[in-house]
Amino acid sequence: MPPVTGETVGQRIRRLRLAKGMSQRQLAGPKGSGISYAYVARIEKGDRNPSVPALRYIAGKLGVDPEYLESGEAIPAAKRRELRLVDAEIGLRMGADLGEVEESLRAMLEEGIPDGLDVRIRATLGTLLARKGENEEAREELERVVASGGVRPETRGDVYEILATVYAATRRSTQAIELLERAIAVVDKDERHLTQRVRFRSFLAQTFSSVGALDRASSVLEEAMVLAEDFPRPADRVGLYWTGARIAWMEAQDADTALRYAGRAIGLLEATEDTMELARAHLLAGQICNLDGRPQEAHWHLEQAEPTLRFGEDPAFGALRAEQAKVEAKLGDPARAVEIAQEAMALVAEDVRFAPNAMHALALALAAKGDINAADKMFSRAVAALGERGQWREAVQVSRDWANALRDAEREGDALSVLDAAMALGQREAEERARRRA
Repeated sequence: MPPVTGETVGQRIRRLRLAKGMSQRQLAGPKGSGISYAYVARIEKGDRNPSVPALRYIAGKLGVDPEYLESGEAIPAAKRRELRLVDAEIGLRMGADLGEVEESLRAMLEEGIPDGLDVRIRATLGTLLARKGENEEAREELERVVASGGVRPETRGDVYEILATVYAATRRSTQAIELLERAIAVVDKDERHLTQRVRFRSFLAQTFSSVGALDRASSVLEEAMVLAEDFPRPADRVGLYWTGARIAWMEAQDADTALRYAGRAIGLLEATEDTMELARAHLLAGQICNLDGRPQEAHWHLEQAEPTLRFGEDPAFGALRAEQAKVEAKLGDPARAVEIAQEAMALVAEDVRFAPNAMHALALALAAKGDINAADKMFSRAVAALGERGQWREAVQVSRDWANALRDAEREGDALSVLDAAMALGQREAEERARRRA
């Protein structure tokens, strides 16, 4: 119902009353309500302004919103704002222009309308900022949302998961672990929150694995697997298979087991047509194949992932480009490999989860191109970054590629030094594992 310009409240009431075929007596309230037909007549003539209770009563009889009677706007301001928010939420999920979505969200926050939507707007804005890789600002927004008490782990688990991911991406893994453990403590109080109980454990296992706490990751993942046996839909187990694949590789470099887990995840995702998660599962399989020296298989998985991961500004696209650069360095054009790896570096520069892998890809590409001095420096950066995160196994793998590149460049002495350092890294990884088991 569009607004009619120039109408007074009384004129609007009269127009709607006549359109419904009602008399002033029929519109009036019951005896003693104070809304007599004479009162209605004075309102329509403009001699009286209706009280709030009268406006609500008359609006109910006419079948419209009180705000429409007052302003002529068919959709109340609060509803319009909620519709804008829903549009932004859908736009974020569908890969719309993130700049436009962000502008809309920030404009809504500046309006300061007391309709209770601010927490939800900030949660959406924090998610968007995390998607763009602006992790510090995302962290501030999401911490504010969680601290407000306006979102609960059992109802908005996505907010807690994204904040945990942001923590992990900004060298705050301890905070990520604490946040997820608090969330688990909440959802474990009610068995009806089965999905959240499993998802939070899956995220916690991923966080433990990212800092090299593989024993704790395996333990938490086992808990999640047991709980997931009660899932009504097999597709709900996808995240667990995905995490299982990562841990199988990181704990024992068991590519066959890791790929078996990844294959299960891919099969379930294909059945449910969850394209984004399917793409990420293919990316994981491609990463494992690259680490296991199987670039042809990696190439196929990465091809499956690219069309979806290219959609939007997800940091996973930067990870995809890094893996593609590795394949190109081994099988294709070294110059093209350098170009793709540099693109990956730009995409994940601020994300400590993915940046070391992009450095590794660029080092391999530079070595394939014959620029061993530049490759040497980039390998060194990659190993140092992995060491800072306690990812000793990956650091050893990168060191081996580094040593091979130096040998190919006939720098045998430097290669031996790198291998000696790799042995020390391997020893440190073993010590860390023993310490965690003690």
